[in-house]
Amino acid sequence: MKKRLFAMAVAGIMAMSLTACSGGSGEEAKTDSPATEDGSAAEDGTAASGESLEIGLAFPLLDEGMSSLSDAIIHFLEENEQGIEITTTLTNADSDINKLIDDVESLIAKDPDCIYIMNSIGDTGVIPAVQACVDAGIPVGVGVSIEGYNEYDFLYEGFSQYACGQMQAEYMESVYDENAQYNCAVITGDAGNPSGMDRSNGFIENFIDKHDNAELVIMGEGNFNTDDAQALAEDWLIAHPEINLIACANDDEAQGVVNAVKAANADVIVLGIDATDLGKSLIESGDMDCTVQIDFGGVAKSAAENIIKCAQGGFEGTGNEVKLTTENLKLVTAETLAAEQ
Repeated sequence: MKKRLFAMAVAGIMAMSLTACSGGSGEEAKTDSPATEDGSAAEDGTAASGESLEIGLAFPLLDEGMSSLSDAIIHFLEENEQGIEITTTLTNADSDINKLIDDVESLIAKDPDCIYIMNSIGDTGVIPAVQACVDAGIPVGVGVSIEGYNEYDFLYEGFSQYACGQMQAEYMESVYDENAQYNCAVITGDAGNPSGMDRSNGFIENFIDKHDNAELVIMGEGNFNTDDAQALAEDWLIAHPEINLIACANDDEAQGVVNAVKAANADVIVLGIDATDLGKSLIESGDMDCTVQIDFGGVAKSAAENIIKCAQGGFEGTGNEVKLTTENLKLVTAETLAAEQ
């Protein structure tokens, strides 16, 4: 049984967006060691440590955002500066908390050096999976802190979900008109994922609550997907035709809102999060006003470094600190996109 080590977690992304996912679980990525046969340094100058590690990555789903994150983490694990040969097993739970727990059990059976669980579905329902890792003596990290439970050892948040909504509010401040009336609707994520509510609260508390001419008309769960968000927006625009601003928890929800707004021929400010290719295209077409880009590269590089330290037993003490900052976040508008071209 391995010694219990300090593990890490990345929140984001997300939390990021939880939308249509790619299929398959148990996908493996194995890298060739940069060491030569005699143990000397590799040709690229990387130190040849001769060490090898096996890492398990349990993801809730592999949509565009989560795939970007997992691919980047694997890349930085493979390209580690220590010259360690790292084998990764990546699983996809297809947004099913029971499957996520099963995936973790399958990873435990491989007896890896570390398991990282992006627990952005199921909320406290993921506890059995985390506890199973603890009981097996395998280092385990989670992607979202679990209220009332902290048996995981190291929490790394590369960005703040709350700050994503805060940046939506910053955009609204940049276009704010004190003579206008902002009748706002907010579409959060799903009940089993606190990241959506964190994003929504970031917007509500930093824009709606700060202005007398801004009102929260209605709020609902869009479950991070286009169809559910569109259904909400369609109903809302009929029941509350005064709505002129809708803040979404991700870009896929924003697409649903755009569809509803166009069908209703309404004039509505639409805000998204994640800056996916879809989100950027909605901004370029003028259908969405802003989105928030998450630097998956910056998040993933730190994540990979901490995973390796964790697997090697390099952490001492606890690191369960949540960062409520805009680190690794960038506001994306029509102006910023034009400036990049």
